Amino acid sequence: VLDLGGQRLVDVAAIPPSTGEEAEPYRLRPATVDDAPDLQALYEQDRSKSLVWHESEEGYWRTVIDYWDDPLVRDKPVAEVGLIGRIYMIVDADSAVYGMVWPASKRFGGPLYIFGLRLFRHVSWQAVMPWLLRALRPFGENAPALSPDAKPFRELSLRLGRDHPAYTVLGDTLAPRREAPYAWYLRVSDIHGFLRHIAPVLEQRLADSVLPGHSGELIVDFYGDGLKMRFERGKLAEVAPWRAPAYGDEAPSGCPRLIFLQLLFGYHSLAELRATFPDVYAEQEAALLLDILFPKSPSTVYSMSFT
Repeated sequence: VLDLGGQRLVDVAAIPPSTGEEAEPYRLRPATVDDAPDLQALYEQDRSKSLVWHESEEGYWRTVIDYWDDPLVRDKPVAEVGLIGRIYMIVDADSAVYGMVWPASKRFGGPLYIFGLRLFRHVSWQAVMPWLLRALRPFGENAPALSPDAKPFRELSLRLGRDHPAYTVLGDTLAPRREAPYAWYLRVSDIHGFLRHIAPVLEQRLADSVLPGHSGELIVDFYGDGLKMRFERGKLAEVAPWRAPAYGDEAPSGCPRLIFLQLLFGYHSLAELRATFPDVYAEQEAALLLDILFPKSPSTVYSMSFT
């Protein structure tokens, strides 16, 4: 119930050439440990777009960068190094940092993989992307292929998740081929405890909705057991197990436990789940609360591994 992967492919033959009339406005340089604050700032900036994310700190970025200066790494052919790629900073003619890009250091097939790409908010993606595609092309041409049977380098694989500003700018003209994300399975051993843990988020969503200060109950039947959430004046006062009585009215909403996780983590909206699964239902008031508390929200969780 979290996106896994997702990419857009750019044919290098379609990359717009430089006019040659002026010098390129940006350049790439290998990241140094002094860039760790900028890399962390870029990460913090972009994680706000994702409901779920990894915690990171400047020390992580220093470690990734330092590995390339290890003599055991530096003196080996790139194809024999266990690191998947090297981080480069996007800078202008005055060496001001505009962003970062994380291309693979070797080719795992035909395309050159791009694992990360971030720009500071004040930077225009439309201005940077044509130049960046040109700058990345030599990386693909020079990167060693791990397989002797690898196809020739003809594409850049932007492995940046389901949605990304670069995709928007490139459009179907420069990046016509796309691969939808697969998915991670998530399991929550204690749903009630997890909901208590995220109570401040749920309360804020309620405060920002059409039901500020709401008091009432929300019951979800998991078919076998269930969940009761009680709100008092906009605060989550109780999260408790619930079980359907032997006789009496059914719960105002129902959803299989594992399907509920797709709602909890914003992978699908309630409307999407109701359209797909006949055992997902909600009466009007319950549906309104579920939509407010658990809106569809994208999550792109980048791997923190660099080997």
